[in-house]
Amino acid sequence: MKTLILKKYVILILVFCASNTTTYCQNVGYSADSLQVKVYTEIEYVKNSPKNVKVLKVFCDYCSDNQIAYIKEEAYFLTFNDRFNPENRMAEGKKMLALLIRISKEDFKAIKDE
Repeated sequence: MKTLILKKYVILILVFCASNTTTYCQNVGYSADSLQVKVYTEIEYVKNSPKNVKVLKVFCDYCSDNQIAYIKEEAYFLTFNDRFNPENRMAEGKKMLALLIRISKEDFKAIKDE
């Protein structure tokens, strides 16, 4: 009888701790003060070496032209630096990448003003 009650208390404490941890993790980090923009990029490989890097699409409905240009530059830079990554390399063909770029809200507003 006592072990059954003790098990219920332990389970209750674990559930309480798990719910508090989840709430804490949601409020800390990027999600509280940043925006996330999805970008599709492409790396073209010829004879096992990268030849061309392109930014295909920026998924941002609320961005101005300056903001989209900035996000494209950032996506190009990240893809260009990642072109020799063994996970992305191909002998021949085009490797499509999906990037999630995080920008703080203050920096995002500053881009609009430039």
